[in-house]
Amino acid sequence: MIDLQAIAARYGGNLSGRECLIPTPGHSRRDRGTALRLAPGAPDGLLVTCYNGGMAEALAVKDALRRDGFLPARDGTCRELTQAERDAIRRAEAERERERHERQAQAAEIARQRLAGARPADRGHPYLNRKRIGPERLWQEGDKLIVPMADAEGNLWNLQAIGPEGEKRFLAGGRIKGTFWHCGKAADRLVIGEGVATVAAVRRATGLPVIAAMTAGNLPDVAAAIRAKRPDLQLIIAADDDKAGMEAARIASQRTGALIALPGELHHG
Repeated sequence: MIDLQAIAARYGGNLSGRECLIPTPGHSRRDRGTALRLAPGAPDGLLVTCYNGGMAEALAVKDALRRDGFLPARDGTCRELTQAERDAIRRAEAERERERHERQAQAAEIARQRLAGARPADRGHPYLNRKRIGPERLWQEGDKLIVPMADAEGNLWNLQAIGPEGEKRFLAGGRIKGTFWHCGKAADRLVIGEGVATVAAVRRATGLPVIAAMTAGNLPDVAAAIRAKRPDLQLIIAADDDKAGMEAARIASQRTGALIALPGELHHG
């Protein structure tokens, strides 16, 4: 029997409903972009879905599971999937999508309720002081900052809670892909970055409107959504200076024609 809890513990993932979410090979370990679901009738009895990858990444996940003893070793043969296996995969994928949409809708309702009960963020919040940023478009619930995450149409889907020491959590099951935090009204230029602290510092230094995609893996999707909504804007990607951040910025630039700048390269005017 495949032990999803043990897989989550081994690869730095977590259980969400009936799925195990783990990092996708080649991506940041903070981005749990691969979902594993038990699927009787599918090859190995497991359905692997890489939200930020494709077939190659899914096969790499299965290879890792075999290497670490979670799946039986390959027998060296290669065969076509049977019709029964294809049907099992389709049923499992449809069930996963239905459950995912239900969880997202539930999280969106929780987000609306919590944001309605939150107060404007205190300027003296420890996280804001440490990052040297202000409380603009941030809220507070107890000692936690509340960061609303909406899509390009303005629909609230999720929240990020940030504790005094910087610990961050999204709502369980909440949608992340294509959602973002924004600050300022875009006229001709817009800066898109990964984290709230990064883009808030850019806004403080430049006065430009900013968007935080919240994760590196989400940055290309957010940039594409904004480009579709506002093709007139000059988009600037404030890239995090690490491998995942630079790769996300490169993909976002290819998809949208956005300029890439490290945060320290952005100046007023």
